Amino acid sequence: MSALHTHRQEPTKGWLRRPHPVLSRTVAGLCGGYLLASAGAILVTALCAGGGGDGKSGGDAMLAGALVGMALYVLAIIWAFATGSAARAWGGMLLATALLGLPGLLLLALPGGVA
Repeated sequence: MSALHTHRQEPTKGWLRRPHPVLSRTVAGLCGGYLLASAGAILVTALCAGGGGDGKSGGDAMLAGALVGMALYVLAIIWAFATGSAARAWGGMLLATALLGLPGLLLLALPGGVA
């Protein structure tokens, strides 16, 4: 037996023991990014339609929210792969979603709602 073949491991054994970092980042970017985009869209829609008296219709507010949501989705996917670890990608995604989602939901829950 040669020196190159001294120890051979089963290829799937190590992969099953720990989560795959690329898979985790992909799920963080796609699923976490979707949550982040939705939270941002809700917040922007609630702020734009929030009865400011500036004459914006509900459709304009929804369009603005959708555009911001799409931009946030792209940034979230980039963020998931640009961070140093998969855990940091998940943490940043969840924190940003909470920071955008909670105020948006509170604005929508106001008596009388928005728009």
